[in-house]
Amino acid sequence: MAREVTVGTMAPLFGLVTLALSLVTPGLAYTQQPSVFTFAASGPGFQLGGPGLAPEIRVAPNDLPGVKRVANDLAIDFGRVLGVNGTVVVADWSSTTAQKTSSRPIILVGTMGQSSLIDNLSSSKKIDTAAVANKWETYTYQVVQSPWDGKDSVFVIAGSDLRGTVFGVYDVSEHIGVSPWHYWADVPATKRQYIWANSVTRTEGPPSIKFRGIFLNDESPGLTGWGRTKFKVSQYGSPFVTEFYQLIFELVLRLRGNYVWPAMWSSMFYLDDPRNGPTATEWGIFMGTSHHEPMARADKEQGRFLKGSWDWRSNKGGVQAFMEEGVTRSKNWSTIYTLGMRGSGDAASATLTSAALEEAISWQQGVLTRVTGKPLSEIPQAWVMYKEVPGYWQKGMKVSDDVTLLWSDDNRGNIRRIPIGNEPNRRGGSGMYYHFDYVGDPRNYKWINTIQLQKTWEQMTLAHDSGIQNIWIANVGDLKGLELPTAHFMALAWDRKAFSDFGSTKEWLKVWSARQWGKAAGDVTASIMTRYGKLTSRMKYEDLSRTPFAFNTANYDEAELNFNEWTALLKNAQAVHDSLPKDVQTSFWEVVLHPIVAGRGVYEIYTKTAMGSMYQSQHRVSANQLARDVQTAFAADSAITKQYHSILNGKWNNVMAQTHIGYNNWQEPASHSLPKLSWLTTAAKNALMGVAAQGGTAAFPGTARLTLPAISPWIAPSDQRWLEVFSRDNGTFTYRITSNASFVSVTNAEQTLSTPATTQIRSVISVDWASAPAGVSTVGLTVTNLNATGTTATVILPVQNNKVPADFKGHVEANSVVSIEAEHYSSASSSEYIVIPDYGRTLSGVKLPPKTPSQPAGKGHVLVYPFYTFTDVSAASLTVYLSPSENANPNSPNKYTFTVDGGSQTTVQPVPLNDGSSQPAGWSEAVIQGSYVRKSNIGRIAAGKHELKVYLHEPTMVLTKLVIDLGGLKPSMMGPPESARV
Repeated sequence: MAREVTVGTMAPLFGLVTLALSLVTPGLAYTQQPSVFTFAASGPGFQLGGPGLAPEIRVAPNDLPGVKRVANDLAIDFGRVLGVNGTVVVADWSSTTAQKTSSRPIILVGTMGQSSLIDNLSSSKKIDTAAVANKWETYTYQVVQSPWDGKDSVFVIAGSDLRGTVFGVYDVSEHIGVSPWHYWADVPATKRQYIWANSVTRTEGPPSIKFRGIFLNDESPGLTGWGRTKFKVSQYGSPFVTEFYQLIFELVLRLRGNYVWPAMWSSMFYLDDPRNGPTATEWGIFMGTSHHEPMARADKEQGRFLKGSWDWRSNKGGVQAFMEEGVTRSKNWSTIYTLGMRGSGDAASATLTSAALEEAISWQQGVLTRVTGKPLSEIPQAWVMYKEVPGYWQKGMKVSDDVTLLWSDDNRGNIRRIPIGNEPNRRGGSGMYYHFDYVGDPRNYKWINTIQLQKTWEQMTLAHDSGIQNIWIANVGDLKGLELPTAHFMALAWDRKAFSDFGSTKEWLKVWSARQWGKAAGDVTASIMTRYGKLTSRMKYEDLSRTPFAFNTANYDEAELNFNEWTALLKNAQAVHDSLPKDVQTSFWEVVLHPIVAGRGVYEIYTKTAMGSMYQSQHRVSANQLARDVQTAFAADSAITKQYHSILNGKWNNVMAQTHIGYNNWQEPASHSLPKLSWLTTAAKNALMGVAAQGGTAAFPGTARLTLPAISPWIAPSDQRWLEVFSRDNGTFTYRITSNASFVSVTNAEQTLSTPATTQIRSVISVDWASAPAGVSTVGLTVTNLNATGTTATVILPVQNNKVPADFKGHVEANSVVSIEAEHYSSASSSEYIVIPDYGRTLSGVKLPPKTPSQPAGKGHVLVYPFYTFTDVSAASLTVYLSPSENANPNSPNKYTFTVDGGSQTTVQPVPLNDGSSQPAGWSEAVIQGSYVRKSNIGRIAAGKHELKVYLHEPTMVLTKLVIDLGGLKPSMMGPPESARV
């Protein structure tokens, strides 16, 4: 649906990386509209508020109840900002109350065709409603001069329908300083002394997506436990009564959404509180039920009220009666009916066939028309293509075009299917059910935010541009902890065009952060949460307990560098938090600082456990310190949760009760458990020296001669060479490091270690390349324990001082590897590729635009990567790193083609095809590590200049990294750091 806008250096192990803190004011480029409001003591236009002055808000008595309700919210919102509430007056246009001049500013709020106040202004040509009338959820607001005799000006908020009016009111609230997250994230209102409205007319809508909403799911123990402390539970034991849902409905409407799937684990929306259904309709919310709850009946109703089994084949009569009761109950309320059927308890059915499912849907539609008295075209209905369900559809089912095909992601943020063939032309259109929270294989993730917004942007842009524009709904779990991805998803759904630029997510994040916590926090918070998304995209917290530890503890310093990024991020976020006004800090802590401090703690537990295991095998005394650090972090995790539950006098008690440490299968553990720690038994006063070299697990004295990875002018800046001297037992000793080459030097060449004060010291190696001999050479470093005669370790450093031709531009081999970030291509055919900044695990993503047709193998749009090698090898290979995208178009599965130096082409299909009823082979590992990784043979690579060409065939795949292995590639999760680029 079209939308219209009308407006007048690597640190030592676990060390801190210090980042500059930049508090700057974000631009408002994202909004693309000048502000209607100013807040100076003397402003242009019409004054809406001042010291002791708040507006009178008028609503016509013939307007909808939902409009009268939101007018009261607006009055309260002015009070939040000004310190004095507005006053709501319900009066007809012809009444003396409506016509009389007020000493206070007047705001008229109403719906076209429903409000005499608005319709009379329109008929008298005081406002032009042409850009709004008869459109879906569209609104306008402006100052109107001389609305009637004796009145100079009023401010008018007019909507095309109920939600249009509601969105207009809440848009005004947000722009004067009230966040949609004032309750759910405790964002304080921006205090103003004055509010002025200028002459700009703001018009918004219709939205990009017709139905936009959230699904409260997997809501126990967090949301349920919290709710039981806040609300009187229903007779069925659920706390999700109307007082709860009013808070949810308000948030959704303030986010300009209109659709909710209610909590369902132990709840029954329509029965837990009989006011729930009519309240949703009055407020302007469409209610649905989840993917396995057809015909507006909750899963938990099946066990209580269904006669017989939940099986279409053996108990058709009982199932039909049960479903029809759901339609009868909800027929007068705003409902989007879920059609179809799955097995009992959100599982695949053992008895359903495509023919039976086709029969069930046809019967369901017949009931809808018969009970509601409406034609199918007027009844919103969706069939959720979840898990095994697409397998039924792919067998050729015939289902009425009035049904919205609600496609799904894979529960890990990767769209499984986009519309193909004639599907985009269906009257009911298409939808998307997307996950920010999930319970199931390979593991649950339902604790706190692990969502990379750039990934959401990429996938939902693919959805929109593929024609999925009727329904978007996101599983937001407990909601708390997922505020940021929820806000982002709803903003995308409202106005896809505002996110057309590839870097628009970060720009949106700047503006959004500034609105929540002040302009000074905007840019730096955007940077913080962008980095947070990248770190969590590498692996979710619940997956970290898999063994062996995913991040390599030796190769490329992977585990260490990853954890140092977390430490640097925490330091940065803490500094921002501490710089904010006190009344803002709590909200910032909930949304930004808490996930970072809590997330870093979980990463510390597993990273230091893995490092401790290696240290213990090397007989390092420091292994015991790492074990103690893990114990401390484990205790801190509980303390952080208690802190969350204590803020604001316990407002959020129990909401963060989800277990997240100690997973050993897909299901959450009953309680947190420490991983197995590695302890070292030490002797006293032995002063034994150990030496370890970067890139290996062996150590002196177990290995007398250690070898470092080669050092080269072409290694990545972060890829420094180092060795560590450590204590193997208690005591004190002094060591000295000497080099047999004058052009090689080390830091900390002579130091004293004394347990427990200092148990290990790192020495970083540097080379004077101007003095180093050309070509390949070897340098020996000798480490001597000055307190123990004859205790000497030798560390070999290969030195590769190779040159490249002056006319070469591209990546250069180091350590028999060429590592390339995908965006660092030299050219792209017709500039058809787009770069998504901050996407994926390392730098960015490269892909074809969503509407690009499938490309022929080796003849489509090409990415060119020049590289230079010094090694002559007979069996080189190429490793390609892609996002864990699905074959979203089963007729055109994801493929890429590559060729080196114009030689033979190799085409790779990274994701196997399947029948749509299950996940493809290799999916679990791909989503856990955040990447499909595919290795292919290249053949012989001679020393010299080369050119790698890569062709992506489909717009449903994202390339993130390429590694050419000339014999030096080591195991790791994310691959070697990027090679130097000339």
